[in-house]
Amino acid sequence: MKTKVYQVKNFEEAIALASQEFGISEDELIEKIVSENDEYQEIEITVCIDPVEKGRRYIQTILENNGVEGTVEKEENEKVIEYKVNAGDFNGVLIGKSSKHLLALQTILSLMVNKYYGEDEQKIVKVDIGGYRQRRESHLERMAVEFGKQVAKTKQIIKLDNLNSYERKIIHYLHGKMFKLILRVKKAKEYYLLNQRKNKNNMYIIRILIRKEDTFVSSFNILKSF
Repeated sequence: MKTKVYQVKNFEEAIALASQEFGISEDELIEKIVSENDEYQEIEITVCIDPVEKGRRYIQTILENNGVEGTVEKEENEKVIEYKVNAGDFNGVLIGKSSKHLLALQTILSLMVNKYYGEDEQKIVKVDIGGYRQRRESHLERMAVEFGKQVAKTKQIIKLDNLNSYERKIIHYLHGKMFKLILRVKKAKEYYLLNQRKNKNNMYIIRILIRKEDTFVSSFNILKSF
């Protein structure tokens, strides 16, 4: 959690400074005297709320304000916070067309939660609604492998459109793992096999740069375990 020591004349001044600097309300902070003398006090200000629970309550409030009964579960580890939402027929509204509502909600929660953490404590915040995110990620991973095989076989460019920024990152990440694995298996830097980029129309392009076709295809047998 965010914490900082201020040299001030009183508690009120320290709380006001921290509230402004941290971007959170004063009632979400606690203070403690570190040292004091005739001229000033050193006061440590620390966040005193659970930001993960605050994020969960925020989602729950959205459901309640829309007259929807649903559940919001939270899972947390050292680096990742995930909220799992199930709101029945309202799930489709929360997801939105091309996952736009889901991504917007995830962005809001990430900003809300991370403002309580220091720079070296920032969390990855994920939201899954009705299991949609998990199903979509599995589909994208299968698609990345299949299209990779096609590119290796035909040496033709494949364009993937209608992908949002998060979905492009998933494919880019998986292809990065493929490239590193191929280099490790073949132990030859000259096999630079795959290049991906996004064009101005947000299409994801898979392009093959290969010297021996069988090098790339045979490596996919190993990649199926990912």
